[in-house]
Amino acid sequence: MKKLASLALAAVAVLPTACGDSGGTNAAASAAPVTARNCGTDYTFTGAPRRVVASSTPATEVLLALGLRDRIAGTVAAKDIVPEYAAALRGVKVIAESAFPPPSKEVVYAADPDLVVSGYPDDYGPKAMGERATLREEGVNTYLLSANCPGHKAKIEDVYADVRALARVFGVPARGEALVAKLQGQVNAVEPVPGTPKVFDYAGGREKPTTAGSTALVDDLIRRAGGVGIFPEVTSFKQVSWEEVVKRDPDAILVEDQAFEPADKAIAWMKTYGPLKDVTAVKENRFIVIPVNDTQPGVRGGRALTTLTEGLAR
Repeated sequence: MKKLASLALAAVAVLPTACGDSGGTNAAASAAPVTARNCGTDYTFTGAPRRVVASSTPATEVLLALGLRDRIAGTVAAKDIVPEYAAALRGVKVIAESAFPPPSKEVVYAADPDLVVSGYPDDYGPKAMGERATLREEGVNTYLLSANCPGHKAKIEDVYADVRALARVFGVPARGEALVAKLQGQVNAVEPVPGTPKVFDYAGGREKPTTAGSTALVDDLIRRAGGVGIFPEVTSFKQVSWEEVVKRDPDAILVEDQAFEPADKAIAWMKTYGPLKDVTAVKENRFIVIPVNDTQPGVRGGRALTTLTEGLAR
């Protein structure tokens, strides 16, 4: 069990670190306390974390992009890492082969972490890793990629804020600024398509289709690509109806490619589902396939945006 004195919760401003960007043991030891505000709560770190569990693929990729591979004590779903970071992940302990369901508290604690970074709010709770407040009381700090903070309307700028916050926590602020510049460059290089095409984000479900909702990061990506989501009133991950999809007649269907429902099978089903035959997206075969992790906060925003705009321009 970690010493509770090593972690504290404080309502103070974020403090810059007092060390450079070496990221090594000496830098961690010399870092001044840093407070990061996350999902409305301030988390104070008295030193750079040394053993981190990343409980989602996007969280793992952010840490690797910051050059923090040596701090990762456990990860999940290693097979889903983008090729750019796959080599860096070799040798890191994989505590779960999939991010769904999230690893249990017992599995996470077996890695002896002082910090857990996740991309999904469902990772924290009694049926998963435990409540964030409980983990903190037991000496384990937590960070949730903020675009997925409950009740928050996500935007790509949340990713930049996360990168900067985590870089400060680990005492590598210059790396954070360099990564933000890279990610911003990728996003800003994408030109939106004209005409404001209507887009349905399909997150699985078939008989009862699910969509991520207008507060999810994918909705911000659709907007930046020049489109508009067809369910602005849906503000959380939720089931809708095919009848309503037909009525709103999307010009394109964004298909989130995921293990429980691969995109090719979902598209094949939609093409043969009678009620959808007159929907513009189906008639014009405008299905845009995006890996589910590309729709999540992390380092893949530019890639997802490029895929979206190219699909809408077809």
